[in-house]
Amino acid sequence: MRFSILLFISFILAFGCNAGASEKIEKQKQLTQLKTKIDKLRKTIEVKENSRSSYNRQLRKIEKQIGAISNKIRKSSQSIKSSKRELSRLGKNKKRIQNDISTHNQQLSEQLHTAYTLGNQEQVKLLFSQQNADNLQRNLIYYEYFSNYRLKQIQASTKHFDRLIKNENKIKLAKKGLEKVLNQQQKQKSSLGSDRSKRKKIVFNLEKQLKKQGKFLTRLEDDEKNLTQLIDSLTEIFIQTKPAQSTQRFSSLKGKLSWPVKGKVKKLYGRLKPPSNLRWQGVIIQAKRGNNVRAVSHGRVAFSDWLRGMGNLIIINHGDGYLSLYGHNESLFKATGEWVEAGDIIGSIGNSGGQSKNGVYFEIRKKSKPQNPTRWCKASNWFSSI
Repeated sequence: MRFSILLFISFILAFGCNAGASEKIEKQKQLTQLKTKIDKLRKTIEVKENSRSSYNRQLRKIEKQIGAISNKIRKSSQSIKSSKRELSRLGKNKKRIQNDISTHNQQLSEQLHTAYTLGNQEQVKLLFSQQNADNLQRNLIYYEYFSNYRLKQIQASTKHFDRLIKNENKIKLAKKGLEKVLNQQQKQKSSLGSDRSKRKKIVFNLEKQLKKQGKFLTRLEDDEKNLTQLIDSLTEIFIQTKPAQSTQRFSSLKGKLSWPVKGKVKKLYGRLKPPSNLRWQGVIIQAKRGNNVRAVSHGRVAFSDWLRGMGNLIIINHGDGYLSLYGHNESLFKATGEWVEAGDIIGSIGNSGGQSKNGVYFEIRKKSKPQNPTRWCKASNWFSSI
């Protein structure tokens, strides 16, 4: 009977493990398929963008380059902060070790002074100065304790000096590493400044070309069409995949969401986009360049790339046909297929897409249809800028 129970338990455990492994394989398979479909869509957009004017191609290249360098600077800044924290920790550790050495040196000095007052032959003096055998034995035991304690003090001091040397070596390495990262970042910042100057010229030439050819209206209409096609394609792709798993459905968060960044919200939704008859389908939140852009809710990144008119764009699928869009970022920090939670940093404020001012363009869509973001986000509810 006992053997049957054990066999049954083993079967259940094995089945559970196999089920867990199968589920993991299935999720990985779904992610691979999802990435393949979105990558195919991204390549189609890329081919289309490359067929446009040389200024558009240049703009795409330089803004993606700026985003990549900006991301490197962000990572090197994090590395610098980490190195400085480590140096601070090592500095405090050095002071503790020096205090330990000072304490042990003081104790050892007192011990040596006592030994000196007894003379070089301290043990022999103890032997001949005692007339009582019991006192002699007791004093010899005390002497042994004294000698052992002194030896331990010397050994402890030696260990503290070893610790100090190791700590000094770590400080040297940390300083060397910090100096390397600082030099690296200086080069990155120089490269970023150069690329921003190039971008400025490209934007100027592109606007000049559009003015000359009278194609501002056509450009706006094309950009709108591109975004609509992308969203429709993504909606279709995500219909075929499992919805985002979350404790709350996105629809229940209406009026409770935080804005993706702290800044000035330009309530453009529903207003006309001159000189066209097109209407704004989202809002622009003006903020300082480099500030963090955060996901408004749990979901999976459906798109993370450059799109004409939107620049560095990230789109998150929240399940049940809901999407949130974040355009004009300087850098994108999340890749297609990644899961995000509310408040996760997904990008940084910029002016990509040929914009003149820094900010993020923010939309919410339900089954491809635009929703008014001001009805979804609390007026006074902001995520931190940093």
